[in-house]
Amino acid sequence: MTSDPGLHPLDPLTAAEVAEAARRAKAAPGLSDRVRVVSVELREPDKADYLAWQEGGPSPAREAFCVLLDPARRRGVEAVVPLGGGGAPTATDLPEGVQPAIHIEEFVAVVDAVRADARYLEALRRRGVDPADVHVEPWSSGTFEPGPGRQARAISWVRRDDDGDNPYSRPLHGLTAVVDLDEMRVLRVDDVSPGTPVPSGAGGDYRDGGGRPYRDDVRRIEITQPDGPSFTLTGRHLAWQRWDMRVGFHPREGLVLHDIGYTDGGERRRICHRASIAELVIPYGDPGPTTHFKNVFDIGEYGLGPLTNSLALGCDCLGEIAYLDGVTNSWDGEPHTIPNAICIHEEDANLLWKHTDDHSGRVDRARSRRLVVSSIVTVGNYEYGFFWYFHQDASIEFEGKLTGILHTAGTVADEPSPHSLPLGEGIVTSHHQHFFCARLDLDVDGRANVACDVEAAADPWGPGNPDGSAFRPVRTTYERESQARRLVSPGTARRFRVENRARRNRIGDPVAYELVPGDNVLPMQQPDSQVRERARFLDHHVWVTPYRRDERYPAGEYPNQAPGGDGLPRWTAADRNLVDEDVVLWYVFGAHHFPRLEDWPVMPVARCGFELRPVGFFDRNPALDVPPPTAGHACER
Repeated sequence: MTSDPGLHPLDPLTAAEVAEAARRAKAAPGLSDRVRVVSVELREPDKADYLAWQEGGPSPAREAFCVLLDPARRRGVEAVVPLGGGGAPTATDLPEGVQPAIHIEEFVAVVDAVRADARYLEALRRRGVDPADVHVEPWSSGTFEPGPGRQARAISWVRRDDDGDNPYSRPLHGLTAVVDLDEMRVLRVDDVSPGTPVPSGAGGDYRDGGGRPYRDDVRRIEITQPDGPSFTLTGRHLAWQRWDMRVGFHPREGLVLHDIGYTDGGERRRICHRASIAELVIPYGDPGPTTHFKNVFDIGEYGLGPLTNSLALGCDCLGEIAYLDGVTNSWDGEPHTIPNAICIHEEDANLLWKHTDDHSGRVDRARSRRLVVSSIVTVGNYEYGFFWYFHQDASIEFEGKLTGILHTAGTVADEPSPHSLPLGEGIVTSHHQHFFCARLDLDVDGRANVACDVEAAADPWGPGNPDGSAFRPVRTTYERESQARRLVSPGTARRFRVENRARRNRIGDPVAYELVPGDNVLPMQQPDSQVRERARFLDHHVWVTPYRRDERYPAGEYPNQAPGGDGLPRWTAADRNLVDEDVVLWYVFGAHHFPRLEDWPVMPVARCGFELRPVGFFDRNPALDVPPPTAGHACER
């Protein structure tokens, strides 16, 4: 196979490349004939090679990185496949006990295995449940299940009508199955509450108005751009006003942005080499029999790529839209294309800046619009929206949007539990948290950067502060990794900066971008709990590391059934230098969810995120050149 010479070094693999890479990887020596393909992705070039290519050097070698599973040997395998007529693939076994992510087709096989197990069928019989009505959902098992091989736990609900029912309204209390994924057989069925009645499901319908007539006072909103959108999309290169970037798609992280720059006075200034959400962990806080083990790594244990939605115009995206497809792979390595996996559009964002001169009465203003690059994934019961916003003042914003259906469990307790919210007779939903980790490979006007935080501190009483009202910024520079493990501090307005000390603004300060935290929370799990040991990156909201090509995920490459300690804790133990280095900023932010009755039977969107904004990167407001709104539809004068 010859790769398309028109492909950019950062473009994700095409469907043809996925098929060829999977076929060649499966044929590597030493693998059994049962080998399966967990994921196929572009092996992104080292940053130095990419930047050298941009300066006129040779094109980086285009390679595929494949993760395979050989169930006959109970081993995971990594394979690197040269593309474009390169050499032979190299395949390396993962260490004993290291488990690749769970492929989406394994979930389907788990459902079939559970429904065929005699012990499980007997548990259904005791409850009076028809096996055809059961909704089975596999969950990663963490480290709760000792023993060799890959495992998952299955939880069950009852679905009465495939077309108009919410199965999460009828949980089967106390019934779980442990499944060996290598042999696809049920190892054990736990039934701590045999014969428990199935909840009625009353109040669980969210379709067609949830039993009420639709509102009749909702009038149409039409978003029109008669001249077309202001952005241009050439292949996967996106340009909008002063911004430009490349839009990628990854089988594990989903939506990824590369090589983000901003043109200032004719100069393209680099801001970020790569931005993604590198992990998403959801620990539950309910010690019940079907909930205590629920702490899933949606990115590291499952992978968001295959779970990405095909977006629909007017429903998921509104306006003048451009779409990009995503390519994933089936269990046997065949490519699967997700149409409209990524949505690109611009939208009104209210006020950009305004001032009324009280002497002349003159009003000057600019109305804001923003570029939106987004995707939505469905992970079982939950939907997650990943929205990157690019603003005209050169700020970048990430917003995670959480919706879907609350995960439910059955209950037989006479008294309400402090760890859950009752939703009806025999049904509860558990308290839980969602932790995102953004990996931000910032290159602020180049690679040689330094990170710090700046926060407010009150001056003590004294001659310099006679009124007791003075305060100032206090800076903490991260010279080594041990100093760069920090928590947010809303009370002192702590911000986290990446600076370039070799380039100064007009007052002599280094040019910088800073991360402004949004709402955040600390993990509620005990420090030595199973999930905290496996997701040790939750210990701090901010980490900073020097760039390394193979340091990609905060809990390591393979968190599935891993005991923990990999990723950020292991890398930063080296306590490497961070001054004038190519630094990567990792930001951990959480959405704390004490469920409400208003979240049932389907949850209104909840939001969390952060902002990246310039601080001294420009010599004045970069949005002064945004034209004022014109009279008419947008502005009455």
